[in-house]
Amino acid sequence: MSSPAPPALKHLHRLDRSSSEFQDQLCNVFYGEEYQKCVQSLQGDDSMWLVDYLDKVRCRPVALRHSPLKPF
Repeated sequence: MSSPAPPALKHLHRLDRSSSEFQDQLCNVFYGEEYQKCVQSLQGDDSMWLVDYLDKVRCRPVALRHSPLKPF
C-alpha cells in the first residue's frame, strides 16, 4: 500500500516499529491534536492505510505473572 497523504499519518509511517519507544511514540501521535483533526476526515486510501497499519502494529499480549484463575 502506498504512503499516506495527511501529515499525521506520514508521522505514523515514519515511526520505527522495532524501537523500544514505539508504543509510547504511537500513543503520542494518537493523542496529538494533528492526528485528532486528521482522523475525523479520513477517506478512501488514507483510511484503508490506517486500518492496515493498525492491524500490523497492534499490541502483543502481555504475559501474566499469575494465572487469573488461581489466587496469588
